[in-house]
Amino acid sequence: YDDNLLDRESIAAGAQAAPARVSRPDEALSNEEVRANIENALEKLSPEHREAILLREVQGLEYKEIADVMDCSLGTVMSRLFYARKKLQTLLINI
Repeated sequence: YDDNLLDRESIAAGAQAAPARVSRPDEALSNEEVRANIENALEKLSPEHREAILLREVQGLEYKEIADVMDCSLGTVMSRLFYARKKLQTLLINI
């Protein structure tokens, strides 16, 4: 479990990566608001769901790789991603 600590910290850092450059200040504000909303929604997920979604969507890992990192079955990864996406969709519906 502790062997993956650095990987997990880099995943969390990836979720806070700098936004893309924008040409207009109003675009920057909008991007910052969207980013803040996404970060808030991620914080509302369980640690297991948050880790699974960050490994998949930020780090781009395959399901099998996620299962290895999280030390769980492929079915568990699929379930966690399904419920994480469902919860995020509910939380972010009004963005």
